[in-house]
Amino acid sequence: MALRSQIQNILVYKFLKVNSVPVRYRKPKWVPLAKSKEFYVRKPTPIDPEEYSMLNFCYSQYRAEVKSIRQFLHEQLLNKQENLSVQQVSDDAHDLMSMEEQVLEWNKKVAVTRNARLAEEMKLEEERIKQIEKERAERKLQKKIEAEKKLKKNIAMSSEFITSITADKLDAEIEKLLDSRSDYNFAITKSGDILKGEFPQKPTTSK
Repeated sequence: MALRSQIQNILVYKFLKVNSVPVRYRKPKWVPLAKSKEFYVRKPTPIDPEEYSMLNFCYSQYRAEVKSIRQFLHEQLLNKQENLSVQQVSDDAHDLMSMEEQVLEWNKKVAVTRNARLAEEMKLEEERIKQIEKERAERKLQKKIEAEKKLKKNIAMSSEFITSITADKLDAEIEKLLDSRSDYNFAITKSGDILKGEFPQKPTTSK
């Protein structure tokens, strides 16, 4: 039992030690100074003059050495930065030159392909324009031929009409033309037959 209680106490102590937060308790401001410290005056630490002079000499030597080391490292860093900057500038110039050469070579290749494409497109456009002009000329010629045919037909009809009219029938023909009426109305049956006139007649079916 005693061993068990000791183990429990150790575990509780370790748990409290791990989970505890150190706190420095101070007395309140209104509590006066302790009587044991009321007339306390701190005595200065005694200093050996030889030891003090030796410490001053060693410290001044240490500061001088550290300062020289810092200055040396600073100069080395500046020289390294200058060398790096010069090397960087040269590397950048070389990279720019190589990139410029690559861009010029790429521009030449693109110019060749672009010129070939433009030439092909121009050729196709010229062929298309020629085809359009040819079709337009063919349509114009066809219209001209049809107009000439109609003109010849009208001339033939008018000549026949003029030759068929005599001086005796002239007045009658004029009256006939004045009384004639052009009717453009027509109707279409379910079977697709066209019946002309405003009042068309129903077609007769033969049995």
